Amino acid sequence: MLNRNWKIVFIFVSQLFDILAIWMTGAIIFTLKWGAVVTYITPDHHLIIGFILFTVIYISVASMLGLYRGSFHLSLRLQYLIMARAFVLSTLIALALNSFSQTFIGKRSVISFVILLPPILFLGRLLLRQFNFLCQKIGYGIHNALIVGTQKDALKIYQRFEKFPDLGYRIKGFVVPSVEDAKSIIPLYTIDKLEEIIKEKQIDRIFFPMRNLSLNGFSDFFSKDFTKGVKLKILSPQAEELLKVSRIYDIAGVTLSSPPRTHLNMMKNSLKRIFDFFGALCIILLLSPLFVVTMLAIYFESKGPIFFLQKRSAIKGGKEFYFIKFRSMVVNAEELKAKLEANNESDGALFKMKKDPRVTKVGKIIRKLSIDELPQLFNVLKGDMSLVGPRPLPNSDFEKAKESDEFWEAVKDRALVKPGMTGLWQVSGRSEIKFKEMLLLDLYYIENHSLMFDLQILFDTIPVVLFGRGAY
Repeated sequence: MLNRNWKIVFIFVSQLFDILAIWMTGAIIFTLKWGAVVTYITPDHHLIIGFILFTVIYISVASMLGLYRGSFHLSLRLQYLIMARAFVLSTLIALALNSFSQTFIGKRSVISFVILLPPILFLGRLLLRQFNFLCQKIGYGIHNALIVGTQKDALKIYQRFEKFPDLGYRIKGFVVPSVEDAKSIIPLYTIDKLEEIIKEKQIDRIFFPMRNLSLNGFSDFFSKDFTKGVKLKILSPQAEELLKVSRIYDIAGVTLSSPPRTHLNMMKNSLKRIFDFFGALCIILLLSPLFVVTMLAIYFESKGPIFFLQKRSAIKGGKEFYFIKFRSMVVNAEELKAKLEANNESDGALFKMKKDPRVTKVGKIIRKLSIDELPQLFNVLKGDMSLVGPRPLPNSDFEKAKESDEFWEAVKDRALVKPGMTGLWQVSGRSEIKFKEMLLLDLYYIENHSLMFDLQILFDTIPVVLFGRGAY
């Protein structure tokens, strides 16, 4: 049980390391103060309140920046980079609160803390890495894996995993078309031996290195009984480039099939629903004046309904619901769309034009600032959508994507979570991301979704909305 939930355990351990680093810094400051090495005017109880406050701020900011999710699969250099960003942001927030607070902390205390904390945090990361290696030696955080494909492609993936032992992947063999006259540094097996090897080697990960996003017949694995407890992951140049664009540095690929964990998923979904409901309610109350102004602007600019309703779903043939937006186009926009298909600047199911003639003057403004998306908060309250999740699309758009049944079978997990107002697609480029890439981002989110990941995406959504990146 502990090994199955090791990723969650490791996240809490990495948070504990940072909390200890903050309070170790505090202990040093108290030692300097009580020993009269440095003269501090800040009372002890004010220092304690300050340390508590900074701990909460830092852990929250670091979580939103993805540090703790990243602790499990990021290189040490990238962890240091995210940690530095979290430290700077947390310090600025804490200083701002200190300026307006009655609980004043003196300059010498602040300067000492800012100087001492970074090296202790950095040392904590080194110790955390050694802790991870120690746990792997006794069997925690270890994944027995196979690589399916040509021997050349499999060897490249193997060499990559060897460079990142922190991930805990232990490659037990290559599954290749033929083993005749083949030499390899690890065992080679043919596809007919797969079931036997999975049981014998206790395999829980299978990697498919592919040169494109086609599954090349591998979707047959999803229906096999012997793969029920195995995660099936695709590794391709497209997927890797996509993960870089989306600032997710996970070299282990995109999961296409994952063993169900009913109890854990029920807990996740319950927490997510509570977070969504109260989050949406608070945002509606906070932005109610903006709702009124936008409704009046749409009403006075052009005749027609203020809201745009459209049936959408998460996956082809999936459950539909009425998706709500502020109307940003002329009333007959859907009729005009057919005439503009030749000018589509996206691909597959997505229709995007930078200078769409159907968009109204008010529509250009509210689209640029994503104000047109705000009515979806009522979809969230109703339970049709979530604050964070895959982007819902009209079924008519899915029909335009000329993909094989095998492809739709592979991405069917997109329907496992509720569609979202924002998601990895939005924070990674929105209209600049193509249809297939959007689906892969959604699959990555579904595999890794948590409240911590949702907070990170919501945090990343703020600059995207403010600067209108990828919106048109």
